[in-house]
Amino acid sequence: MWRSQHYFYVLLMYIHLYPPHNNMVDILVTSRVHVDFNCFYKMILPSAHSWSLVIDEIRWEARLDLDNHHPFFPYLHTVIWDSTCFMVEKPTDWTFGRLVVNGHYDWPCLLVLLGINFKGEIVFMSGMHRSTAYDANIFEDTRHLHPQFDWEMNLGDGHFATVRNFNTPAQKTGGRELNDTEKLWNRMLQLVRARVEHLNTVVKAHQMFKQRYRGYVRNLWVFVKLTLHATAVKMRHRPSPRYAPYGWWKHGEGR
Repeated sequence: MWRSQHYFYVLLMYIHLYPPHNNMVDILVTSRVHVDFNCFYKMILPSAHSWSLVIDEIRWEARLDLDNHHPFFPYLHTVIWDSTCFMVEKPTDWTFGRLVVNGHYDWPCLLVLLGINFKGEIVFMSGMHRSTAYDANIFEDTRHLHPQFDWEMNLGDGHFATVRNFNTPAQKTGGRELNDTEKLWNRMLQLVRARVEHLNTVVKAHQMFKQRYRGYVRNLWVFVKLTLHATAVKMRHRPSPRYAPYGWWKHGEGR
């Protein structure tokens, strides 16, 4: 039992510090194990793949918590959505390289769609998608994984403007200027939507995700999934919520 606990801790250390292979034995150290390159890839990485298949710390039902409200959106809104990117090395074969190169980003990357509630807790994560995928398409393609009631509303940026049951910022379509009401709406929406942007910075605080990942994508997905589930636990068990809960009533009341 102790060995698996120490190995899991070493895995989190590896993600957070992302040491070079020749320095692993000096950095990946606990009170009972010293992990070198061979031990990591022969023992810990296969275990990580197994852990990723069973870990289940993201609670989709938390979107309906009685205190998951905001003064601006007190009844129908449950989830704030955004995608986050993870940098990778561009494949030399353009057949695959074209899937990770997008002019919207300054580097080759893959995308994961995230959903959080108003308390800043992760309630949904998708699999990895090509960076050329549009956020709205990822949402629709994964809709069966995050079923919602027909009255539920969501918050997102302009990439979700084509999706039903979404509130998104007013846009300057056709070159027109926004009126005062639209500007106020955008400020209100951005004030709340910034919570998912903050979560992205929490996830990206690990050294592995601050640079281009050097390795197999299947391994990167394991590291990303375990990190996001671990982050979900961290956010859920904070001594005090990152964002103060609001209300104590069911969603949809008064609709």
